[in-house]
Amino acid sequence: MAYLGRSRLTAASFACHKRNVFFAQIKKMAMCTVASSNTNQETANGPIKKFTDIPGPLSLPLIKASSTVFLGANGEPLGKRVIPLQAKSIEKYGRIYLVDLPGMTAVQLASPLDVATVLRNEPKYPKRFNIPIFDYYRERRGKEPGVFFADGTEWHNYRSVISKRMLRSKEVADYATSFNQIVTAFIERVKNIRESSGSEKEYEVQGLDNELFKWSFESVAEMLFDKRFGCLEPEVNKEAQTFIQATGELLEEMMGSNLYPIWFIKMYEPKQVKKMFDSFDTMYEYAEMFIDRRIKEIEEQDKMHLTGTERNEEKMGFLEFLLSSGKLSKDDLLGSVIDVMFGGVDTTSNTMQWVLYMMAKNPDKQEILRQEVLSVLGDQNQASPTTIGQMPYLKACVRETLRLYPVISLFGRIASKDLILSGYHIPAGTQLDFLVYHMSRDESVFTDPNAFTPERWLRDRDPQSNKFNEAKEPNFCLQYIVNNVVRKRQKTV
Repeated sequence: MAYLGRSRLTAASFACHKRNVFFAQIKKMAMCTVASSNTNQETANGPIKKFTDIPGPLSLPLIKASSTVFLGANGEPLGKRVIPLQAKSIEKYGRIYLVDLPGMTAVQLASPLDVATVLRNEPKYPKRFNIPIFDYYRERRGKEPGVFFADGTEWHNYRSVISKRMLRSKEVADYATSFNQIVTAFIERVKNIRESSGSEKEYEVQGLDNELFKWSFESVAEMLFDKRFGCLEPEVNKEAQTFIQATGELLEEMMGSNLYPIWFIKMYEPKQVKKMFDSFDTMYEYAEMFIDRRIKEIEEQDKMHLTGTERNEEKMGFLEFLLSSGKLSKDDLLGSVIDVMFGGVDTTSNTMQWVLYMMAKNPDKQEILRQEVLSVLGDQNQASPTTIGQMPYLKACVRETLRLYPVISLFGRIASKDLILSGYHIPAGTQLDFLVYHMSRDESVFTDPNAFTPERWLRDRDPQSNKFNEAKEPNFCLQYIVNNVVRKRQKTV
């Protein structure tokens, strides 16, 4: 037994050492791979290769490499083909390859070392990857980008104001009561609309994705406008449903629309692009209506206060706080509200759907989570920021879901300087896409990468099972609903 104990200690020590070496390699390589304009330099692995030597799908005149996207589609939506196409490209070309499409040209990165290099060498105000179709829409309609799509000092100005309310745990925790009320209403709605006991689809919830979208919209709107929109009522608010539908249509058409070059759209606007623009118009129209209503309410409330008195900043709602900052114009405010609703509603509902799916597919993990929730809450009916902080397995389940099914399959940057990535010279100004989905399932980073193993995120686990065990806290809103669902679940569901 003493010998076995010694073996476990040695293995754990080795795993910890291996993880530290891995991080040291990332840091060293990331800080030493800034290239000069002289591409005749050498790296430890030999001469630096030219940008034009980066492999990738065949690029033809006009259509470029779009044939690889559309050939063999057989009517399958583009969104369902992206991940498999990326996987095939990584297998064929390696962890770095070039995609040259009519609407964009970008280097695809599936190596954590390369991504670390890019992020460690970015300036104070990084430039994120372009979405040309969005830029063209805003230019054509005279709209300002919000916090998610702005760049440079403009992005920093937005973020410096918005982060004071959105990125601080204490501020988010102030919405705990409201979030709990919304989650409770959502669970009651699900109970009412699910298939009845004894039916062919017993307890199944039809259109769960749309129901989660309503829950997410209600939660985000509560934070933005300090009011409930009634999305979870038997008769759903028509204005909210219109906005939700427009957001869904925009997301559905966005990927395909972005493949069209802007010069072509200017000459002939395809049906897909027109539908996306119409959806964007609807989102702006309704968001502006919601904002105007809230501003009028705030003005009415101000009239009730004595002249010369100041409102308590800590008690201001989110929108009121942004208005009072004096740093955002109404156009800036509209752009940021659109971004928050567009970026927050779909991502939260989509992630929650995957969390519930993973719980259903892994009943053993669901039971562990349920026991944790019951042990922490006891006789309490609802969670709080304090009790959620005592549920490490809950956080681990959300993190593991986000690893397997990230909010977006890729994100990236525009290179601010010449870099060397995987031995290739990358000129400044190049668009770099980080293939998050594939890196999250990389067996060199995660042990048994395709398995749902929340335990890999627990601090007392073998550190080698996850070399990136420094993720940020999961979304509070997600935690509340998972908490309530697993606590109140019935054995028949």
